[in-house]
Amino acid sequence: MRSSARPAVLATLFASLVFMLGATLAFAADGDSSANLRGWLGVDLFAMIRSADILGKACLFVLSLFSISSWAVMVYKFLHIRQARRQTDGFIEVCNQGSGNLDEAFKITSEYPESPLAQILREAYLELEIEDWYRDSAFLGPGARLEMAKTGIERVFDRTISNEVTHLESKLSFLATTTNVCPFIGLFGTVWGIMVAFQSFSPDGSISLSSLAPGLSTALLTTVGGLFCAIPSSIMYNNLTHRVRVLASQMDSFALELSNIVQKQLMKQAA
Repeated sequence: MRSSARPAVLATLFASLVFMLGATLAFAADGDSSANLRGWLGVDLFAMIRSADILGKACLFVLSLFSISSWAVMVYKFLHIRQARRQTDGFIEVCNQGSGNLDEAFKITSEYPESPLAQILREAYLELEIEDWYRDSAFLGPGARLEMAKTGIERVFDRTISNEVTHLESKLSFLATTTNVCPFIGLFGTVWGIMVAFQSFSPDGSISLSSLAPGLSTALLTTVGGLFCAIPSSIMYNNLTHRVRVLASQMDSFALELSNIVQKQLMKQAA
């Protein structure tokens, strides 16, 4: 998904999630639907939202934005990394069925634009083609050409692997931020709601349940909202980073194998 279609995919995901949020708010405004929800969950969440104070609603709004954005990132990155994995498997399968010739392998790299391994091979091949003195030079002997080729290819591998890992890990930091920040936003709402509840006591120590409702609703809802945002983000962040580490390990192994192939071909040409 390195083409111009990627912004459209993200826009579609965000639009879908915003639509879901709008539908949820409309659902909350419907008294019959709210009663049905209470029958399903045992708790009327929308009634609690309506009874929360202004700061509690502000915290819930911020948590809603985090939730919508994090779900969009989770879906997008899951599809992105899955596509990279599938194309990598396909690229390896095609390479194993080939003759092992670099020219032949380079021709098929364009068919796997999301495969990090295909990008490694492509960059290494272009480096060899552009720096033609690796193959033929009047002022360098075979041993010197081989050593310089080895050094140059290793630099290309390091640069390409770093770029591919950065590309795969892009936007994952937002999931980590959601995991770390949202529980604290929920905790802030919880403390605020308890403060509001304590201030609802009358001077003689009497209290009514209706006066406690805004503070308690704020405290409980923001806690639930913070956990609702953080738990899925934490699970998907760990899952996606594990997938990226697996691909990074494949890149390192492929780079070593490709380096050996390049050196053997250069030695044959020097001979």
